[in-house]
Amino acid sequence: MNLDPRFLISYVFAVAFEIIFPLVIGVLIWRRFRVAWRVFLYGALVFLVSQLLTRVPLVQLTQFLFAAQLSSSQVFLYTWFAILALTAGLFEEGGRYLGYRFLIKQDFTWAKGLMYGAGHGGLESMLLVGGLALLGLVNIIAISTMDFSQMGLPPAQLAQIAQARQQIAALDWWAPLLGAYERFVTIFFQIAMSILVLQVFTRRAFLWLWLAIAIHALVDLIAIVLVRQVGAVWTEAALTLTLPLSFGIILYFRPHVETPADEPLPNPA
Repeated sequence: MNLDPRFLISYVFAVAFEIIFPLVIGVLIWRRFRVAWRVFLYGALVFLVSQLLTRVPLVQLTQFLFAAQLSSSQVFLYTWFAILALTAGLFEEGGRYLGYRFLIKQDFTWAKGLMYGAGHGGLESMLLVGGLALLGLVNIIAISTMDFSQMGLPPAQLAQIAQARQQIAALDWWAPLLGAYERFVTIFFQIAMSILVLQVFTRRAFLWLWLAIAIHALVDLIAIVLVRQVGAVWTEAALTLTLPLSFGIILYFRPHVETPADEPLPNPA
């Protein structure tokens, strides 16, 4: 089986973009505001703990335990979608708050919020999306190029490989670019949510945390439902509408004169 070179090029570009783009955003923030890279790492650590080490394993375990109900009941399935969206908001924004509280601790500036959000969305893009996409690319190349007929595999496995090859051949060459575009949109959303949660400390009101949780959960729920109803292309088109929301939040809270990174602000009680 010969892979479409356009598909291969778009896949490689998508993986490279998903891994490199967050670092580019971090470099731009560092060069413009001189925010320490440890703030980027704090954001990445928060995503690692709140998602990869806690929520994702819990989600996988729950889906395994309720696989029968999820496949047999539409009501149960859509209830599960709502739970997925709500827990994404709770874990990520709650984790973001705890990161501000116990990692950054003081000096809560808008520029630090940018770098913190870039680290959070950056690890999601580099590891959860780009890393898995890279593994997928390796599998696609292996399935498409290896001669399995000489390996003594049972007929059932050979049939599965043939079916996988058919699925790969049916993919549009530009399909991997959807993932890259989603990461472009999502990293600005993650930065915007970081700025919203920052207001808990700068404006001393937990309302901003609950607002971030609600917005995050709503966007995730819309995306989950749209993928099922209209497919990936229209879902990504709809997610484009989050860009003005994200930029609006980021720019609205930008101070006229940013407090320097080495000038501490009071720690909220």
